[in-house]
Amino acid sequence: MKILVPFAKVLTVIAMPLLLVGCGATEPDRPQVDAPQPEVSPPSALIKKSDLLLMPVANGERKMTSEINGRVIPGNSTQIFAEVQGRIEPTSLVFKAGINFNKGDILVKIDQQEFALNLEAQRSAFLNALTGILPDLKSDYPDSYEQWLAYVDAYHFGNALQELPEPKSSEEKFFLTSNQVYHLFFQIKSLEERLSKYTIYAPYAGTITAANIDIGSLVSPGQPLGTISNRYQYELEAGVPMKAINHLKIGTKVQFTNHQTQGIWTGRVARINNIVDPQTQNIPVYFRLEGKDLRTGMYLEGQIKADQLDAITVIPNKALGRDKSVLILQQDVILRKAVQPIEFLTDSIIVEGLESGDLVILDQFDIPVEGSKVEL
Repeated sequence: MKILVPFAKVLTVIAMPLLLVGCGATEPDRPQVDAPQPEVSPPSALIKKSDLLLMPVANGERKMTSEINGRVIPGNSTQIFAEVQGRIEPTSLVFKAGINFNKGDILVKIDQQEFALNLEAQRSAFLNALTGILPDLKSDYPDSYEQWLAYVDAYHFGNALQELPEPKSSEEKFFLTSNQVYHLFFQIKSLEERLSKYTIYAPYAGTITAANIDIGSLVSPGQPLGTISNRYQYELEAGVPMKAINHLKIGTKVQFTNHQTQGIWTGRVARINNIVDPQTQNIPVYFRLEGKDLRTGMYLEGQIKADQLDAITVIPNKALGRDKSVLILQQDVILRKAVQPIEFLTDSIIVEGLESGDLVILDQFDIPVEGSKVEL
């Protein structure tokens, strides 16, 4: 005979043990056990020694050189300004950018006719004043009369005044001064000096690099007319590292080249600046260049000797990590070793800190491998 039990009672019986646990039933205290630490698995890729690109270290001595470079600048570069007012007149030289000229050529000529006529009037007045005192000079200073008469006779209109004769006594000097002779003379000499500013001559052989005027232009004092530069004398302004500056002095020779053109140019140290560039920490040095086919703006490169270093190694650029260390293989274990970069070359680096016999690993790894054991 089957005994039927109500469904509600069955649920009650099953739930009671759960209620007992939830209502505070406790089990005997058990000692706490630390959770097991996860094991560090070795790199998934097996590293074999035969697969590594190794570079044995062989330290040696090296005479250090420092790369220097810079751009060619003209030995002389002059900006021309007008000192007088007038219109630009044509000359045999066209004042345009790119035009070459020789020393002494007329670069700019400003119309001077009005000023020149006024100056000639002043000279005439001066000669008139001298002629007026000649009788007094003859009677009071007969020893000086002949030289003053010769001075007046020697003047030709349009010419600059010659230097005045020297008085032979203090009384004669006072006489000339009281008659305004010296005052008028120096006043005219000042005008003659100003007249010379209407024509601008080339101070050296060069090239017009910029022109701001044309024929017929009206210019005023202080107005920029253009820029000229020397085409036979050039300099190179280069930044020299502080560690190498002691190896340079005035007159030191350095050979320079240009990677776009063939040729070697010799530079002699002309000036060494006394400041340090705050951005590059280099010292500006100026070299006087010698050679053909130089042009303003050319980029030249050269080398200068620096100190001799011992126990240094040259490694490829890729071998140096960002933390200034390299990977080496020591007793079949990959280790990281700190080094000191000395100089960065085109595709390599000179470093200190490695020992002869060290094996530098040149391979690149996507995951850290320090401490990994290398299998044969």
